[in-house]
Amino acid sequence: MRSRSNSGVRLDGYARLVQQTILCYQNPVTGLLSASHEQKDAWVRDNIYSILAVWGLGMAYRKNADRDEDKAKAYELEQVMLAGTCFFPQVDKVEKFKHTQSTKDSLHAKYNTATCSTVVGDDQWGHLQVDATSLFLLFLAQMTASGEPGPFEPVVKGVTIQKGRGGAGIDQYSK
Repeated sequence: MRSRSNSGVRLDGYARLVQQTILCYQNPVTGLLSASHEQKDAWVRDNIYSILAVWGLGMAYRKNADRDEDKAKAYELEQVMLAGTCFFPQVDKVEKFKHTQSTKDSLHAKYNTATCSTVVGDDQWGHLQVDATSLFLLFLAQMTASGEPGPFEPVVKGVTIQKGRGGAGIDQYSK
């Protein structure tokens, strides 16, 4: 029987750390990561930064896959990266914001982990999260450019990122 490579053993150690510090907070249905076990809301920025660690680990497993179990682990990590799918139902909101520049049309910063619903109403809190939205789009572009299958692929099929009309935009099209 072949023994694990040193990099494989190290990746397994990182996988345990990711599970203990990040994925233990993930909702199994929505994929969102709660702020803590007591605070069940999911902050966009926290989810994006946290899921970057999961994506990086998945990429490392895929690159160094010397056994079938490494390939399986890479696939598993890709599947748990569902955080961010709550953004896509808000595509119309992003398009409206481009024209109004109103905080009422901004993406929310915080979501209910179990339902993906927004935690507060549009007029109850200033939701201007340009940095978090930009980070999400950058992450989406990086995953696409990596050439590896991404977790958002089934969700993104109806969304295109285009340049035009004075800047980059997100448009939704029907299938």
